[in-house]
Amino acid sequence: MSAAKDKNARHHGHREPDEHREAAADPPAGAADLQQALALKERERVELVDRLQRLAAEFSNYQKRTERRLREEQREAVRGLVLDLLPAIDNFERALASAAEGHDFEALFAGVRLVHDQLLAALRKHGIEPIEASGRRFDPEHHEAVAHVPSDEHPSGHVIGEVQRGYRFGERTLRASRVAVSSGSAEADAGDEGEHEGDRGEGKPR
Repeated sequence: MSAAKDKNARHHGHREPDEHREAAADPPAGAADLQQALALKERERVELVDRLQRLAAEFSNYQKRTERRLREEQREAVRGLVLDLLPAIDNFERALASAAEGHDFEALFAGVRLVHDQLLAALRKHGIEPIEASGRRFDPEHHEAVAHVPSDEHPSGHVIGEVQRGYRFGERTLRASRVAVSSGSAEADAGDEGEHEGDRGEGKPR
């Protein structure tokens, strides 16, 4: 190797470590901005997680308060109904005690009627009403037909009488009235049966 090349090699050999150190010391362009952006996003993520956790805790507390309030309202509604029913129960017990002592039937009947009226009044106070059925047109929303009976007094499809009274709560049917429904006049039914018999008779050989 010539003296010039050796000198040049020694010269470059001394410079290369300095260049590497300078390259390692200087970060790439935009790295600082990227680090700041990442740090900002991390803070935003932590804040968002914290906010979501607070919202979840608040919603859980809201649900618990709502459920507790609904239970209290239900208890108050039941309590109010029971308080309104107690006087009727008291009078019913008095009527039973009077009957046990041998008092007359009329007094017992009057006591039972009083209890019945008080019970209906207590139900009405809480929005529960009997369903009117007798004499009205059959309504499947409120009535349940248990029998169809010929009737000269009631048109076909109208309620003749109640087998069991129904009740509604506001516009909602709690229990449908079980009723007997008119099938029309007995004469019309008999005429229809005669026509059917005649039709069957015409088909018989003579």
